[in-house]
Amino acid sequence: MSMADNYPKTNSAGPNDRLSKSTSVTGSKAVKAKVRKKRLRRSLVRGIKKFFIALIAIACCLVFMHTLIVPSIVDTHLSSGEFSDEQMIAFANERLLNRSSKSLSRIPVFAHRGFVNDTVDNSYASFDLALLSGCPQIELDVHASSDGVLYVSHDNNLSRISGSNWNITDHTSAELDGILMKNGEKLHRLSEVIERYRDQMIYLVELKDDNPDPAPFLDVVRGHPKLAENIQVQSFYPEVLENIHTELPNMFVQYLINDRSTYNEALKMEWLDSIALDQKLVTQQVVDQVHQASKEIWVWTVDSIDKVREYLRMGVNGVITDLDSAVIIFKEMSFEEDK
Repeated sequence: MSMADNYPKTNSAGPNDRLSKSTSVTGSKAVKAKVRKKRLRRSLVRGIKKFFIALIAIACCLVFMHTLIVPSIVDTHLSSGEFSDEQMIAFANERLLNRSSKSLSRIPVFAHRGFVNDTVDNSYASFDLALLSGCPQIELDVHASSDGVLYVSHDNNLSRISGSNWNITDHTSAELDGILMKNGEKLHRLSEVIERYRDQMIYLVELKDDNPDPAPFLDVVRGHPKLAENIQVQSFYPEVLENIHTELPNMFVQYLINDRSTYNEALKMEWLDSIALDQKLVTQQVVDQVHQASKEIWVWTVDSIDKVREYLRMGVNGVITDLDSAVIIFKEMSFEEDK
């Protein structure tokens, strides 16, 4: 054995072997990097797909809710407490109808059938004259036609104002609409008078018929809900007044009286707002009694200047008069009191 054999052998690689090993390591790293990039791309693609799938799912849910669920919810909501347009209009009108006509700011003068002079009473001409005289408060009379329409006339029979021997209560509204009064005006419906003068007037409507059914009058008031607070009512028949009070408790109602026994009964009617007395019944004691009963007292029909002054000094709440000078008298008395 030679001496060289006693030494351990070593692996000695040449330059080509080292380069081959280095290239192998570098290639392995590149492969791994490519794998990582592919995995990343795949992850991104999967993420994007999931995102769009989620968006589509949300969109489908919204469409479903809009087409099926929301209408069901709205229908349930409407049926459980909301109101239709017609109902809301009816509620608004009901509030208007119940605005009080009891506390209107008035002067103590009502023009009896308007102020007449040389024209027909209860006509546009007589009502215009009342306005021109400074009295925007008219007492007017009405009768109901056979079909329940109220016409403005003191007399049921039309002979005096038109020459036609017809009774309003015996004819239909279609027939009565063709009647002309002696001044050339047509016979007016109550609704037409209210539509002409609107809130420029306070209307004290006397129901002349003894029919206790308030429907014809209520039809007119309900047809003009915004003007209900300008309408007051009087009658010789307490039953119709009480029926109106039941339907419209805030409307001013006045009982026309021309005898003492009826007056005593009226003082006990708690629902009654006012008593209008024939002037033959009026004394200072009566005025005080009516006020103690928490009612207004009016006097009819006062056509003497001296009597107008006398009753206003007694403290009556008003006079119903044919005198177009009554407003001036009231203003003069007010001026004297203010001195």
